[in-house]
Amino acid sequence: NPHYSPETSVKVTLLNFAITPTGLEDQMLGIVVAKERPDLEEQKNELVVQNAKMNKDLKEIEDDILKLLATSDGDVLADD
Repeated sequence: NPHYSPETSVKVTLLNFAITPTGLEDQMLGIVVAKERPDLEEQKNELVVQNAKMNKDLKEIEDDILKLLATSDGDVLADD
């Protein structure tokens, strides 16, 4: 992002034109759903949070498995 003096920054609004048509479509759909069906928007938000938690849990499990594999001696299948 370019840097402008504080006087200039107050007078202008910077726009990010890097948005994709798909991203814009998702944003517009989210706005429409939030207005017409707030219950669905809330459900979607809950699913996003659950998905993030599950991804975090999956990463932790994968790290634990890799740690066990790295520290195991001999036959991995015989290691308790």
